[in-house]
Amino acid sequence: MISELTAYCLSCPKPRCETGCPCGNHIRDYIKALKDGDLSKAAGILYSVNPLPELTSRLCDCDRQCQGHCVRGLRGDPVEIQQIERYISDNSKRPGVYPPLKEKKVAVIGAGPAALSLVYELRLHGYGATVYEKEDKIGGAVYTGIPDYRFDKKYLDAIFEEWKTFGTDFRFNTEIGKDVSLQQLCEEYDVVALANGAPVENTAGFEESERIIGGLTLLHRLNVEKDSTLPGKRAYVWGGGNVAMDCARSLIRLIDDVTVLYRRSLKEMPANAREIEEAQAEGVKFAYLHNINSVAEKEDKLLLAVCEMELGETGSDGRASVKEVENSLGEVETDMLIMAIGQKTDLSIAGIDGYPEEHRINEKLFVCGDAFTGPKTVVKAVRDGKDTAAQVLQSLEGGTADESH
Repeated sequence: MISELTAYCLSCPKPRCETGCPCGNHIRDYIKALKDGDLSKAAGILYSVNPLPELTSRLCDCDRQCQGHCVRGLRGDPVEIQQIERYISDNSKRPGVYPPLKEKKVAVIGAGPAALSLVYELRLHGYGATVYEKEDKIGGAVYTGIPDYRFDKKYLDAIFEEWKTFGTDFRFNTEIGKDVSLQQLCEEYDVVALANGAPVENTAGFEESERIIGGLTLLHRLNVEKDSTLPGKRAYVWGGGNVAMDCARSLIRLIDDVTVLYRRSLKEMPANAREIEEAQAEGVKFAYLHNINSVAEKEDKLLLAVCEMELGETGSDGRASVKEVENSLGEVETDMLIMAIGQKTDLSIAGIDGYPEEHRINEKLFVCGDAFTGPKTVVKAVRDGKDTAAQVLQSLEGGTADESH
């Protein structure tokens, strides 16, 4: 099977697929190594750029990224790069060579993909890390937000065990600013990296209640707390990203009436296209070009004031602008509203409002992953972890970091 997949690759002189990979994977080269029957070489090429392919090969939006740029896809089906990456990950070990630990100490706040990528890269250069995580397991939003039916958490467990073997110290159930202060960490460690994600939900000014629930709140309740208690059997999910899809697909497994309400059209929807297709196949309904103006709680129901929207000109971000259709306001009744309309970071513990312009805040403090870029994809978090590691190494070593790994 894998030989058929790799044989389909044209080994392009200028591989378009690599331009579509946020991590910069050397896709052509590791596929060629597999064609030559050298799995070890293929693994070395893959892991040298991407330390967490067991995550990216299962969670990447490959249709927009690597496979979406594949030249084969211009006239037919693209090379199944995601399947090839998964094969390498599942059938090889990370070829890390870990030098003796150096004296300088690093603290990392958060244990998501960016943090794990950062820790791995630092360890390749001889620096260990202590990771402080408020949850009881690693993974960040992969653990708290992605349902088990979409991603088997056994891969996180395996990463955790491996990271421990090369010297990572994990401190779970520890919240910075509550259980330990940032100042304490800055006094104790040579470098502190904030990789605490983008956990603050956009609620559009609506107050959360039993029936008005944030998307991240719902997913944490279902995935971590294992609490599937719901205030009714009809739900509207407001939003069009992957959080909205995870909420909708999780809810349709518990109740029969779930509708995703999105203010733009299907074409503009940022969620992974495969997730949208899966949601539709599972019975989730979609109301495109609709938005919510207000929400009122009445007895044991919610009344949503919903308006129709229309698309305007395409903006600089490649997405069409949107505006409300006059005199289109109507009312919808539901048991619950799940708000999945965006999120942002919280760096208030470092006295930072919004997103910093640079990874390095001062001589000791760095910001990494979604906390730096805003909420992005898993693969972009992995890449930002490596990018941050290069700057941390400069700080620790007082010079230019060796990025040969």
